[in-house]
Amino acid sequence: MKALTFLVVLSLVTVAAHGDFSCPEGTNEACLDAGDTVCPATAKCVEKDAVCLDRSGCDSPRGYICGSLYDEILNDYEKAVGQYNQLTSENVALREERLEQKNCVINAANLKAAIRCVR
Repeated sequence: MKALTFLVVLSLVTVAAHGDFSCPEGTNEACLDAGDTVCPATAKCVEKDAVCLDRSGCDSPRGYICGSLYDEILNDYEKAVGQYNQLTSENVALREERLEQKNCVINAANLKAAIRCVR
């Protein structure tokens, strides 16, 4: 008798665990793997470990920005600053070279010496 009761309870638990479900009208059912998440079509999903700033923490009226996007923008900014600094250095070097050529031409004794200054 105990074995029969155990089997009946076990079958009810199994049916309950795999129980039927229904979705509201106009929606689709989904089977999810462990760790999967579902976001409504009207929302923007972010990773569960994302660092997000609340609207009240931003000066921008455009809302929040996630830490990963902020880091990406910051990296792009740092690249642009690096490129700017490199171009500035190249510009300074070219100006110095031009000034040296100009002084050489000004101080040249003849045309041949002046031509040598710019080659």
